[in-house]
Amino acid sequence: MSMTGYFQLSWDEERLAWDADPTYNSIRYIFSTSEYTWRPTLFIANSVGDLGIIDDDVNMMRILKEGKVNWAQMRMITTHCESDITYYPFDTQKCSIVLSTWSYSNSEVTILFDNNPVVMDFFSENGEWVYAGYGTSVYTEYRGDIFPFDMAKLEFKFVRRPGFMVMNIILPVIGVAILTSFVFKVAVDSGEKIGYCLTVMLAYAVYLTLVADNMPTTSVNISILSLYNLMVLIAGILSIPITLFILRCHHNVSNDPVPKWLLSTTYCFQKFLRKFLRISVCCCCRKKDKISTEVNFLKSKTVSIIDVIENEAYKMKQDDKQELAWSEISGIWDDFFFTVYMVFVIVITTIMMTTLLIGYCVYGQDES
Repeated sequence: MSMTGYFQLSWDEERLAWDADPTYNSIRYIFSTSEYTWRPTLFIANSVGDLGIIDDDVNMMRILKEGKVNWAQMRMITTHCESDITYYPFDTQKCSIVLSTWSYSNSEVTILFDNNPVVMDFFSENGEWVYAGYGTSVYTEYRGDIFPFDMAKLEFKFVRRPGFMVMNIILPVIGVAILTSFVFKVAVDSGEKIGYCLTVMLAYAVYLTLVADNMPTTSVNISILSLYNLMVLIAGILSIPITLFILRCHHNVSNDPVPKWLLSTTYCFQKFLRKFLRISVCCCCRKKDKISTEVNFLKSKTVSIIDVIENEAYKMKQDDKQELAWSEISGIWDDFFFTVYMVFVIVITTIMMTTLLIGYCVYGQDES
């Protein structure tokens, strides 16, 4: 976290108070510097830039006649933050500034926050983050197991503005993920099936690079968006050998019979399409439906006719299996994997967006 601000420090110094003598009654305060006046040796414990003592001879101390010293120190503050990117880019981050004394223990210097520790008079909005409040705490830390030192923690809460990432990253990534499914709708004879598949994969790789560049680098928490991208990437990689197999089946001009395992797998795919999507993918499906209807009708007539029809139906079913050509198998595989990929992308996209929105609306509010 980087910010520009100032610390308004104040402490009581009874040695610098002066009596209400008529001669000096008109003097309400005087100015001094840290060269001539004692000041607490404070430093920012979680700073990643300057670990030196907060001190500046240029900024004057205002010493009131009651002995109270006010001192403002302007700084460019850069501190370490532990980021949680689980719900990125709908995440909420907490960053803190920890003040402590360098050499004085808490029995000598006690750090306390003012009633209004954060002054927002000079605050300006950030285009990426929304300031959502702060919290304060003071705890004790031992150094060398000898003396306790006060640690004053001022914690800020920031909520990321997701609009830029949604418009430029998430929506294009979802669009490219959906396009991955349409490789199975490209005509086999067009000669563009593999080219389309590789083009979509390259486009997706470009967006993965953009996501990686904008996302904080950490392995403590895994982003849901990263898991989504990984699953879509794996699905896209698997689509390449599947497409190659479909092309090989379609362009197989040999008279070799279709292997039994391939016929069984194809009929399983066909059954899935008919059962869940009510799709008739070939003429043999209609033949089997017609046979089943005739068998059910004749069962009510006579047992002997049932046996004959069922035997004929079984023979025709076996004949239908042998009638499947290589090109028909490739068409069934195209329809099946298009359905599987579309359902897969829709399901994981819905899960991802629902989880991100829940984390943004629920967990972000709970942390406040």
